[in-house]
Amino acid sequence: IRLFSTAPKKIAVLPGDGLGPDVMAEALKVLSAVEKKSGVAFETEEFPIGGAGYDACGDHFPEATKKGCEAADAILFGSVGGPVAEQDTPKWKNSEKNSLLGLRKSMDLAVNLRPAVVFPMLSSISPLRADIINKGVDLLVVRELVGGVYFGEHKTEGDKATDVMDYTVDQIKRPLEFAFEAAKLRSKKVTVVDKANVLDTSRLWRRVAEEMKGDYPDIELEYMYIDNAVMQVIKNPSYFDVVATENMFGDILSDAASVLPGSLGLMPSASLGGKGISM
Repeated sequence: IRLFSTAPKKIAVLPGDGLGPDVMAEALKVLSAVEKKSGVAFETEEFPIGGAGYDACGDHFPEATKKGCEAADAILFGSVGGPVAEQDTPKWKNSEKNSLLGLRKSMDLAVNLRPAVVFPMLSSISPLRADIINKGVDLLVVRELVGGVYFGEHKTEGDKATDVMDYTVDQIKRPLEFAFEAAKLRSKKVTVVDKANVLDTSRLWRRVAEEMKGDYPDIELEYMYIDNAVMQVIKNPSYFDVVATENMFGDILSDAASVLPGSLGLMPSASLGGKGISM
């Protein structure tokens, strides 16, 4: 949020579907408490997205919602999606893809942050053994959010389907820079998660990380394959400090890490945009 003006900060509120509106109602209470505590004024305006967008105007990511987000200082997002059994209906088909990916791309929300922390007062709801929790669980997943296979070409031709994953150096630098900077304020360790034994895009991530690490001499840099990382984040989560990875691997790894505190609802998320707007 842009905090360098006395004018009220404009928040685009997107409750979405399912539990989204219920969670959003509570989140707005928290925002009100922050407003009273900080002295920063917030001005909120609600917009439909996902199935709610489809109900409002036949579009999962309505133009009015897009313009409202572009005019805001920040976006407060609930959830999108409907019943699994109805995924082929017009209202829900590609709902998440059209709304979430459209929002991320149009707002250039390139860096996603997912911290996973087990707080002592909530440790009883974590499925981890006490000896694992007692080592301390506090890791940050930094995920690239507007590139990779989710934003590549997708097509199906008869019995053949194709999904293209590609990355540029500039796309990779953005999350890696944030990861290195975050590590400076934490335990000074960055783990790049990839599949460099198979994927050229992963090899490019390693090349860029190696080129950047000279600017961060105090930061320990290491690499780990995604299959091992998913196992280690459950088996030995205290091993990690900051984890940096591409879009799909970050999706998998951050959802796996949500098991650590005991609920996905205890794992906050922020998506930082290059246009001065974050979510």
